[in-house]
Amino acid sequence: MNINKQELKKIIYDFNRISNRLLRVDFTDYSLVLKKFLNYIESTELIWAVIIDAGKPSYDVAKEVQKISGYSNKLLNLGDTEREEITNIYYVLKYCSDNTIDIPHELTFAYSSSTKWQDKTREFNTRVVLVLINNIEAYLTKVGIDMGLDENTKYSITVNNGQVNLASDSAKINATQNNGVDIKKIESLITNIISNIDVATSLEDRQQIEESLEMIQTELTSPKPKKV
Repeated sequence: MNINKQELKKIIYDFNRISNRLLRVDFTDYSLVLKKFLNYIESTELIWAVIIDAGKPSYDVAKEVQKISGYSNKLLNLGDTEREEITNIYYVLKYCSDNTIDIPHELTFAYSSSTKWQDKTREFNTRVVLVLINNIEAYLTKVGIDMGLDENTKYSITVNNGQVNLASDSAKINATQNNGVDIKKIESLITNIISNIDVATSLEDRQQIEESLEMIQTELTSPKPKKV
């Protein structure tokens, strides 16, 4: 499998986007977004290779799911090694998706003392799904480092009195007034920044950066933008 730097950046960008969506999903939409997450993994050769390389699950997935289903106080067995974490979590999620098992209502009970299903879903995502995401992300980061994508690029973004300033390191990218601004051009710049976030950046930091950029996009369309 041969990919260039641009293709790798796109893979990392797309994986982060679908991962963020699953981590933040409303519990009522969980099955739909999970299916999209799994489809992306399975259709992306570089990421699918991580799953294949991890091997088979360390237990009978169907029995493990049954063990923690419903109002059980047991947690999912993630495994003892990184490989086991990858394969166990992936195949549990795959099994649930293929068998229309409602994860928020069936597997999350023991992950939070909250009575709200959204809280339980969020904790399950944090303690289970995020482990899989972080392991895949670590692999992609190492591939990126080997390809020379680990150069740090710092971005400065400010909105002040309707003027938007985007800068890479010390270089000014753009400054324009909200009055008559070319929104599409600004959005293109923001998208470019997101896709070029350092591959070594943690998922949590990347989420914060993307949230800030999304807020800027919202303010750009406002007649009286707030300072951010």
